[in-house]
Amino acid sequence: MKKLLIILILNTFGHYCTMSQVVDRSPSGGENTLPVEGGSIKVEIDVTTSLDNLLSRLNGDWQFIETGKSYWIGYTNDMFSIAARGDAAIPALVKFFNTKSNENGKIGAIYTLHLIGINRQIKGRYYEEFVNQKARNALLGLLQEREYSYTIMELLLRDPWLSDINQLFNVIINEQDDKILYPIICSLNKYKIGNFPLDNEIPEQITKIGIKLKVENPEKFETEFDFSGQIKDALRKFSNLHPENIKVDSTLYNDELNGYINTILPRDVDLESFVFLLGIKGDLYSYVNICCKIQYYCKDNVIYFISIKKAQTILQHWWNSLSYEEKKKFLIK
Repeated sequence: MKKLLIILILNTFGHYCTMSQVVDRSPSGGENTLPVEGGSIKVEIDVTTSLDNLLSRLNGDWQFIETGKSYWIGYTNDMFSIAARGDAAIPALVKFFNTKSNENGKIGAIYTLHLIGINRQIKGRYYEEFVNQKARNALLGLLQEREYSYTIMELLLRDPWLSDINQLFNVIINEQDDKILYPIICSLNKYKIGNFPLDNEIPEQITKIGIKLKVENPEKFETEFDFSGQIKDALRKFSNLHPENIKVDSTLYNDELNGYINTILPRDVDLESFVFLLGIKGDLYSYVNICCKIQYYCKDNVIYFISIKKAQTILQHWWNSLSYEEKKKFLIK
């Protein structure tokens, strides 16, 4: 699977606000209509080709249709034609994914399941309605496919359902592979779970602790920039400046912390901005991306930056401590 690179060069929160302003038209929300910058494409559904042949085409050298906007997915005509078969296509897509697909086919199957899930209707720019429970269960069932768990979680997060939580924690409790755990654990804050043990409120007295980073030109993207190294540099400077309030899990310094997102931090950054720009806290990546490969929690005016493995342990203890009644609330959408 090709690694997704999202480049964010931000100096202030104001830059983020400016970045969010869009001038393209809102999508119609109509069935089989693909919004693109400045308009839309009405997709012609192939009703004559067999489902097996449509699926086999996903193994070919297809390309997403260019929509001009990162929040609109350029589903292909074949994806629309498969999705038009409705629920009948769901088990066929899962079987195809598991037995007959190459890398292109697997990606195509995932996005087609998502297209079925939204009933072939794109509702908005930063808003989506996932309506098909069977398609959602199919995607959740593929989460432990190591190379595709990030893509699947990205799609589910476009409309997070509380009913995902039981299945997500089933993976968290039993999985050992960081590559699978990372996108799941780093997505949980988007579900707005009450009394969640990670990514909690940073004590006000430490939010404005600031550091200075070495950035040659924060407005210019450099292909060889050490994104993960800059995050580690920031963690060292924060913990050295306030060791009594900022603790860092030493294993983080041996990991690739940027994950699938490349973020150049500004020269001057405080603690609150740091967790925001990495996507750990706040809504910077809430619709199109998952945050960097790092978590934190706060306790007694101390912030602890931790690895995915440490986060897994905390989440396992938290989940096991919940009563049956508390877990029942995650059975609803």
